Amino acid sequence: MDQLNHFLALIVDELLDFWEPGVYYTKTALRPQGRRARAAVVPVVADLLAARQLSGFGQHNHNAVLCSVCTTPADNVENTDYRNFQPRNLAEHRAAAQAWLETPNTFEREKLFGRTGVRYSELLRLDYWNPLLYTVVDTMHNFYLGILQHHVRSLWRINLQAAEGDASGLNTEATPERPSAADMAAGLTALLHGKPSQLKRLRKAVLYHLCEDRGLRRAGTISMLVKHLVAWVRLAGDVPLPEYQDELTPAIKAAEKTLRGSHALTALPRKKKAVLETMCRARALDCVGTRDVLAKRLISWVCASSTSNLFVRSQLLNMDSTRRRPQSRPSEDEPSPGPSRSTQEAIGQETLNAYMEDRSRMVLPSWMNAPPIGFGTTEHGKLSADQWRTLCTVNLPITLIRTWGFQEERRVKMLENFLVVVEAIEIYGLLEIDQKQVAIAESLMQRYLDGVKELYKGAKIQPNHHLALHIGLFIRLFGPVHSWRSFVFERFNFFLQSLNTNMKIGELEITFMMLSCRAANFRPLLRAPAVQNAMTEFTRALQAAENVDHRGMRLDAILRSQPTDEDPALVPRGNPYKTARAGPLQSKIYCALLERLASCDTATYIEEHVGLAQRSPGRFSLPRSATSCSSVCISGVHYKPWTRSVGDSNVIFQHPSSSSALRPGRIEQIFLHTRPGASGEILETFLVVKSLKPLSPADAALDPFRRYPTVGGRLYYNAYDDNVLVLRTDDVVSHFAQTSMEHLIVQAPDAQDPSKTHPCRLSKPSVHVRHLDRVRFARILEPLVADACLR
Repeated sequence: MDQLNHFLALIVDELLDFWEPGVYYTKTALRPQGRRARAAVVPVVADLLAARQLSGFGQHNHNAVLCSVCTTPADNVENTDYRNFQPRNLAEHRAAAQAWLETPNTFEREKLFGRTGVRYSELLRLDYWNPLLYTVVDTMHNFYLGILQHHVRSLWRINLQAAEGDASGLNTEATPERPSAADMAAGLTALLHGKPSQLKRLRKAVLYHLCEDRGLRRAGTISMLVKHLVAWVRLAGDVPLPEYQDELTPAIKAAEKTLRGSHALTALPRKKKAVLETMCRARALDCVGTRDVLAKRLISWVCASSTSNLFVRSQLLNMDSTRRRPQSRPSEDEPSPGPSRSTQEAIGQETLNAYMEDRSRMVLPSWMNAPPIGFGTTEHGKLSADQWRTLCTVNLPITLIRTWGFQEERRVKMLENFLVVVEAIEIYGLLEIDQKQVAIAESLMQRYLDGVKELYKGAKIQPNHHLALHIGLFIRLFGPVHSWRSFVFERFNFFLQSLNTNMKIGELEITFMMLSCRAANFRPLLRAPAVQNAMTEFTRALQAAENVDHRGMRLDAILRSQPTDEDPALVPRGNPYKTARAGPLQSKIYCALLERLASCDTATYIEEHVGLAQRSPGRFSLPRSATSCSSVCISGVHYKPWTRSVGDSNVIFQHPSSSSALRPGRIEQIFLHTRPGASGEILETFLVVKSLKPLSPADAALDPFRRYPTVGGRLYYNAYDDNVLVLRTDDVVSHFAQTSMEHLIVQAPDAQDPSKTHPCRLSKPSVHVRHLDRVRFARILEPLVADACLR
């Protein structure tokens, strides 16, 4: 820590000068008379450990500083009501840091740090620097290496030797041994008749099993377990009282109180039969039977109608907690529930095989990095953040919707809960995002965490989960996350770590500078055509030795951040063959080109063509010749015909003939066309595409992916329209991932009994389309995302 502060002190000394009075340059290119420049450091972009250390906060599990933004303590990490989080006070933080600095000895400093969770940071010397708002939550670590990885590895878990499971018995901590019957009875007495202070004095094992017996969350500290139990007792009084009118006698009032008490199973059958019959009649229940039958009927009604049904159900499960009730076997006339699922692991060999099958059938664009085949096995090692993103936002949703989507209720809920967080992360990752979309993503993240608490009662809510509820704040402060997430910085770290240095202090900086400049000059030299032709084998061997995958999130972010041409209609955006000659366009392509030009902006079309035809009657006609191109670069992304690259030819596009609807298709040809205009020749690149055929209404009703429109994608027939369309570059939205679904089996309603289903296939072979756009697609589907929040 002292070395870090010493290093920071040197940097802060320079930053202070850069801020006040600033640095005066006697001459610049645009200011011959000189110019004063000021510089400031604002966000700290790093993983959670480094960011905390740099800003002077304690570790993420410190009870006083679970969060650097709000005052939520560690034992309240499960609180997801982000709208009511109390922000930290900057003046109090600076005072605590100054007190730590002025404390004379290490022992006293540690005591103070234990109470406040704050140490002094040299960055606090910058008056403008706010550690509460400038210590950002990095989305690369929080989303991809944090939440998504934790969900798959810790909540679902992967076990290729176990049967497919539902993670209902999952515990992220070691399960404590069940205490003795006497200890559990004492704990039950404290729960039902004692105060919260008495519960806090119980052993954690007792509290754990009290929660488990009642179906409550059982993960966390003693304070968290006590909160769950106290809330359970409070809800136990919420059983609704039926309308008795004039029949509410003192005897019925006493019986109603007994029904809500801790001894309902034993005390309620001792009430008078007439009282029990009146209570059943007020609830529209059957009044025939013995007192025992009537009492059990009333207790079952409470279980079904009350928000506190766990209170009474726990009595049915044996309230004395002396032993666990063994599972009853189904009778001979009852249908078998089927093979039991593992209660620990959710992903087994069956799901992994389905994933590998879909992965082998999936076609991705060249810029996208596919996850490994066996992501859950040790031989494939750790996944990068980019691989976790592709796996969890593209591959797994496709596989799980077609497999888990038709299974029992809990597995469907697990799938839907996972897709909610995928939606939230996809919205947060947009290159363009507005306030409404931020609010939708925040609501989805809260909904996801509430679902995790309900589905995985033995799983702890991590600090990463809480910090994700603050992402919206940082987007409002600093804009879309691609401008301040750490993908590019991790790339720089990798580059610096790969440089050889002599580790001599004082020479390290110049060594880094020389080697980085040498590499920056050497790589463009290798890409020069003359060098490529003369040293082909050498460049290939060098690239193989480098063994760096340049695809994925880093490339995507770099390319999409490049400035676009000012006037795409006048500047050629394709890369035509230099040796290619202009050739005639086919008749159907020529007609499609005429249609596309006629459907553009009316004023522009009249100015370019009609006005020219009027000035030169009989002489104007659209040229039929064009030059073929091997690819076209749109917003930094390369698109190619399917004959050159199948993955790079799959595009989502919008054509004026289909109004505002987006359509998937395949690029057949790219050509560069020259036509006369009002102010000279116009050179423009066009794409020839064929659309995938949409499903018939009957098959569309069976498409399971349409239930999740934002991240689920949808099915199309594996066939293309005969008609071709010509697109301008502005019509192209993005690539898409295409997966053959010839193996897909869906569930169709039974003709005789619509409540039942039977497996079937679509009428024709189909393919799945999953868009890969980071900008416009989410904006167009915004109403669908809003509907998803209401599901």
